[in-house]
Amino acid sequence: MPNYLLGGIKYAPVRRVTLIAVAAASFLIGLASVQLGGGLNGWLWPLLALALLPFCFRKQLVVAAPVAVVIGLILGIWRGTGELTLLDGYQNYLNQKVVVSGDVVEDPVFDDKGMTDFKLQNVTVNGRQLPGQVRVKAFTIADVKRDDTVQASGKLTDGFGGYQASVYYATVNLTEKAKSPIDNLRRHFAASVLSNMPEPQASLGLGFLLGIKTGISNTLNDQMKLLGLTHIVVASGYNLTILVRLARRLFERISKFQTAAVSTVLMAGFVAVTGFSASMSRAALVTGLALTAWYYGRRIHPITLLLFAAAVTAAVNPLFLWGDLGWWLSFLAFGGVLILAPLLQKRIFGDKKPKLFGQIVLETISAQLLAMPLIMFVFGNFSVLSLLANVLVVPLVPLAMLLTFVGGIAGVLLPGVAPVIALPATILLSFITEVVQSLAQIPWASLPVTITPPIMLGFYGAVAAVGWLIYTRTKFSFSRTSVVE
Repeated sequence: MPNYLLGGIKYAPVRRVTLIAVAAASFLIGLASVQLGGGLNGWLWPLLALALLPFCFRKQLVVAAPVAVVIGLILGIWRGTGELTLLDGYQNYLNQKVVVSGDVVEDPVFDDKGMTDFKLQNVTVNGRQLPGQVRVKAFTIADVKRDDTVQASGKLTDGFGGYQASVYYATVNLTEKAKSPIDNLRRHFAASVLSNMPEPQASLGLGFLLGIKTGISNTLNDQMKLLGLTHIVVASGYNLTILVRLARRLFERISKFQTAAVSTVLMAGFVAVTGFSASMSRAALVTGLALTAWYYGRRIHPITLLLFAAAVTAAVNPLFLWGDLGWWLSFLAFGGVLILAPLLQKRIFGDKKPKLFGQIVLETISAQLLAMPLIMFVFGNFSVLSLLANVLVVPLVPLAMLLTFVGGIAGVLLPGVAPVIALPATILLSFITEVVQSLAQIPWASLPVTITPPIMLGFYGAVAAVGWLIYTRTKFSFSRTSVVE
């Protein structure tokens, strides 16, 4: 590419994808900075950003890159200011008895006291529409399911992390049942699995396949938390990646169009069944962009892909960036899979591609390395056996998902022989539960370790330095990697 003269100095031209990455990173910085104070109100600011946009089409890096930074910062601060203004509405109702209405976000779960625990979105408090989510906990309520509309009465208190307020010991009334045919299909499939497989294997299989955690016992759930395995029963990008890669392996030899079409249908169906959570919204966007680029014979640098997906999802809901731990862990884990794992693979295997099992193990280790410091900082806990548990269990999850799906379909189509067809799933899931229970019983499986923000940032800096060293020595090209391959 030719150089361009500016002021007698040569400057290399800037690629459009680089400007997108710069603008996305600046947007996230601007959005995060709003919580430190200040803000930008009014429509004048986005209009100013729009007026600056033509300068990004200049080919000189010295001109286009600073403008992209300014545009990103303006839009990030402006978007954050508007969201904070709306969130201030909760302050008017804190520590007061209120009536909260909304739609149940995910499947309700039971806590250790036997209370039903769920979150509401599309929230109204005393008739006023407010952003974000409200957590509700109640002892005796009707049969509340995901996407039902409910009304909860009780004292409104502060929220934490991914939810903006809470109502504990609430009185809950079901105002409207969900009428989605997808939800009905999901429940029938879950009932089929539960009818033809024993517990806890059935509930664990449904957790893998659909992210349903309701039936998982508190004991097993605590054991998975101890070992850093709760992510395997949360519908996330990992599950989505499995489906897309499976479709690619099955249909790529037939037709590239059929591969893309089947992958898209599987993605849409999986997101519809599991729900559009923070982690799933990120996963769907990242995987969809990677799939589109693959179909048109193009590649997207993983850093650009992650920054763009983070900026888009945070723009839709700034609360993801401000306090949703699942959103943060999701991006860190995907960063491990898309950036760190390919570098380690190049360093260990060279130009040879490892077997599928080896690739999954390497990706699992990379994802854990990036997620672990944040978990230690937030929860003050270090799972000594987390890496071992993930290496032993995670590579088996794709097969467990497939076998659970086969068992559930058999229960619908061939109920007479369904328990026999579901037997392989039962055996594999029994092995997984045995591994979890055995490792969790080791006294030193988890240790209380609290790290400070500087230590956490130092760890990430060390990982980045090692990654950069491997990158410079191996001359690795990220254009060869893709989440769908």
